[in-house]
Amino acid sequence: MPHAPLRTLARTAVAGLATALAASALGVVSAPAAQATAAPDDLPRGVPAAATRPEPALRAPQGWPFAQRLSRTSGTGRLHGGADYWSDFLYDDHGAALPTGLTLDNTAMLAPEQGVYTYPAGPARGNGADVFVAATGLDRRASYWRVDWNTLVDPAVPLAVWGLDTDASAATGVATWPAAAGLTSAGLDRALVVSSRGAWLHDLRTGRVVDVADRGGRLTVDRAARSFVVRVPRRLLPVGGQWRVRLATGLAAPDGRSMAAPQTTGGLPLPPGAARAYNVAYRTAAQEPAVFRSSRTAALVAALELLAAGTPLLDQLGADGQARFVTGNFWSEDHQADALATGDVSEFSRVVDWARLARRARTPEPLLRGHSNRWYVSRLRLGQGVVADEGQGTGDGRPNYLGRIQPYSVYVPQTYRPGRPAPLTWTLHSLSVNHNQYAAYDPVLQQQLCEQRGSICAGTLGHGPDGWYFDEAEVDHWSVWAALARAFDLDERRTVITGYSMGGWATYHLGLAHPDLYAAAVSLAGPPQCGVSLDGDALVYPAFEGRCTTDGRAYDLVGNARWLPFRIGHGTLDQLVPFPSVERQVQRFDALGLRHRFVRYPAEDHLLFATQDRFDSVVSGLGRPVVPHRPRDVDFTWRPHLSRSDLGIGATTAYWLDGLQARSTGPGSLARVRAVSAALPGRAVTVRRTGPAPVASPLPAVRSDLTWDLGRALPRRQALTLRLTNVARVGVDMRRAGLRCGTVRVVTDGPVTLVLRRLPGGTRTVRVADDRVLRLRC
Repeated sequence: MPHAPLRTLARTAVAGLATALAASALGVVSAPAAQATAAPDDLPRGVPAAATRPEPALRAPQGWPFAQRLSRTSGTGRLHGGADYWSDFLYDDHGAALPTGLTLDNTAMLAPEQGVYTYPAGPARGNGADVFVAATGLDRRASYWRVDWNTLVDPAVPLAVWGLDTDASAATGVATWPAAAGLTSAGLDRALVVSSRGAWLHDLRTGRVVDVADRGGRLTVDRAARSFVVRVPRRLLPVGGQWRVRLATGLAAPDGRSMAAPQTTGGLPLPPGAARAYNVAYRTAAQEPAVFRSSRTAALVAALELLAAGTPLLDQLGADGQARFVTGNFWSEDHQADALATGDVSEFSRVVDWARLARRARTPEPLLRGHSNRWYVSRLRLGQGVVADEGQGTGDGRPNYLGRIQPYSVYVPQTYRPGRPAPLTWTLHSLSVNHNQYAAYDPVLQQQLCEQRGSICAGTLGHGPDGWYFDEAEVDHWSVWAALARAFDLDERRTVITGYSMGGWATYHLGLAHPDLYAAAVSLAGPPQCGVSLDGDALVYPAFEGRCTTDGRAYDLVGNARWLPFRIGHGTLDQLVPFPSVERQVQRFDALGLRHRFVRYPAEDHLLFATQDRFDSVVSGLGRPVVPHRPRDVDFTWRPHLSRSDLGIGATTAYWLDGLQARSTGPGSLARVRAVSAALPGRAVTVRRTGPAPVASPLPAVRSDLTWDLGRALPRRQALTLRLTNVARVGVDMRRAGLRCGTVRVVTDGPVTLVLRRLPGGTRTVRVADDRVLRLRC
């Protein structure tokens, strides 16, 4: 198998790192139809259709009589029209932690889950008790209790328990939860147990249990919405004042009235009375920070992390970063896992103020600064749940997290103010990690890229740890961009793309395919191909078959970086992305006279380098660069085989060129446009090379730069030259190209349709079979 060497190396590295650390609402509603969310206005010109297609609407479930306004930030809530809505974290349903605070049985090997609960094969689909939305509501006759599940293939799978402290006092009531949940929290007075088989109201002080349906209540199971809604008459459950509400979920036992014992990683037995809950709602974003050091189950590792950070030499080398393999809160569930290890979930609750619900109070969408997780509704229909990665951590290229609701990370700087457009910086994750990689492993880099530059930063899950930003993983990128543009005011001229390892590949793959969308690119330990190559050209070990193999080489597209400066950092001891392949890539930049910075680290490898969080030499001086939207000359090569109209992805524009189509579109094909508009301003360029120069701190390195000195202004005239290779159709925005008339010279290797748009007389379409000069009257 071609993957075997890469797979073995990756698994060995993970095991070695672990050893070292140990030693040291979806669906249909009864309300009027909601409209899909339209594309925002401040997306940059030229984004693929995947970014501009409307976001599907989320409708309230059946049995829920309130207008729906969900918070888009996980770990936060809001009030609207008689209801209290809470958005939980996604894919955080892993139950309790082991005493070691670590498990290696993860879909994303380098983004370990802290909890060790797993699901039985079948309709749970690896995600059967994951809460998406928890909500309470109030009208004149009843209270309403709603759980939306991330996955609901079979409603018989999950069970929810609402713990109700009806006087908001821990001094009264009981501590033990019903339904064999194995949980405690002081002050419980009532509980509501809900499964697809019914809803039961428990009076925990008297032990009385009432079937809600027998007393005028109603359970609505909406499979399309993946939702359970319970209506409880106020005469059965009088409400008032302020209640402290909790919610925990697990697998339903056969009777539907209690939680079943969970499965665990490796089949480890649970001690008697252990918590059976997979997920606990009402954990705030502050309670689930990106690095969780207050853990009881990982206390030793957390202590070693703090010790390394406080030792000058170890701090300079970033040695504390290795501990974040354990303390990194990649799935926003470390605090939950730690609490479930003891069963005490007292810390996770929400105060419901019934008077505010009765007044139908409204609160705005929360705006969290710093790091958080948000979600959007995907247009893709991939199924439900989580599927295993058949690539054994090296990548099978297929989606693993299938649900319609997809998470992404965002960092909002303290300086951000709505109404003032901010730059956008992409932080794209590595192989076998996830969207929270940089907040967990590299918080210093996150500060440098985001806070210090006043930039909003975002990272995608890509539907899994190993999509290599092809197909569905690429769609996720554009969809998140649209979600960000809806949520924040973005300066579309100032977008930077960055990433480490597979994310570094993405800076080549996406940056060179769409150079008119990005102002700068930063590739850290990034392979210039989808897999392993020794020379930057031939793939030795492709990550997976198909597009990765036939169209997974960035070397051919380097010329697209004419107006997109790159910064490249790499360790000469890199065991996963051999240094010679990156060195060849840099030589290509240099031979073409393209602006770049190359920082080589003679003592760094791949995995430890990722956690040291010392990338200052690469990112220093990045600033807030601007995309040049109207360059005089455009040289653009694309891979037609990567265009998919069904997904809305592929290269379609390059600055003032658009509507690009190729004649040959098979695997491995290339198409190229070289265009010069002499009507646009330009200056003569002199290449300046500096270095290689040694860098001592924070990590020893050697830095080289290629920059431009701008000279005399070039003469301007009404003339356009197009040199076309394997191009079937190309459009020119003549106004943006500065052309009203004059000559259009076409040099082509085959027939092409030329569309000249926005001329003074309108659009002119010309079919050209061979080299030709068109004359446009002024």
